[in-house]
Amino acid sequence: MKSKDTRGRKKREDGPLPPNIRSALVARAAGANWNRCAEISNTSAANLREWRKHPEAEAYLNEAIEQNISEAHNLLAENAPKIAHRLIELSLREDIRPYAQVSAISECFRVLQNGVINKENREEIRKIRDSLEALEGNNVIDID
Repeated sequence: MKSKDTRGRKKREDGPLPPNIRSALVARAAGANWNRCAEISNTSAANLREWRKHPEAEAYLNEAIEQNISEAHNLLAENAPKIAHRLIELSLREDIRPYAQVSAISECFRVLQNGVINKENREEIRKIRDSLEALEGNNVIDID
């Protein structure tokens, strides 16, 4: 049986997040402050503070944040070749001030280094995963 408040209405925690509150949480995940989120959802900031206590609110907000991060990574990945060309162009141009060239050159090397580290990490994770699968399957593990 669902719980009710003192006036006989269902408690907000017992129902799903309403669409306007979900919209407010999506706006918050995109960087809006709580007052702006309240405007977007056509409610008050005080009401939003109460909705933040809802059992689904934290998970929904985190999911929206993760979705934004994923979209940002995809956008960066799609444009990585253009960004790399521009960065190289800036680092090699003679008419660019030396401090800007140093910054561009440093960033080029940082990107390269991170790429190498990420590749090595992926390889190590693959080895660990293979080892775990072998252990779970009771197979013999060949340790390097």
